[in-house]
Amino acid sequence: MRTGESQGNIVKLSDIRREKHRASSPYGPVRAGLITSQRINEEVQLTELLNSLESAVATLISKSYTVSDTLIIAIQGARVALSDTATEGRGTDV
Repeated sequence: MRTGESQGNIVKLSDIRREKHRASSPYGPVRAGLITSQRINEEVQLTELLNSLESAVATLISKSYTVSDTLIIAIQGARVALSDTATEGRGTDV
C-alpha cells in the first residue's frame, strides 16, 4: 500500500468520526436504529477501508513468508559452507 493511500484512508476515517459527532439530521439527532443514506455511505467507506487494510495485511504476510524462506535458505547455505571449510582444514590421516 502506498503511503499516500494510507494517509488518505486516515483522513477519510477522521472525516467519518467528525461527522458522527454532528447531528445526523437537520431536525435533531436520528433515533437509534434508523438508517440514513449518510450512515450507509459511512458503512460503505468503512468497508472499503477494511478491505484495503485486509489486502495490505495479506500482502505483508506473504512478503514475510518470502523473507523467512530466503533467510532459512541463506542460513542452510552458510552452515554447509562452514562445515565444508572445517572439514577441508582438518585434512585426513591415511
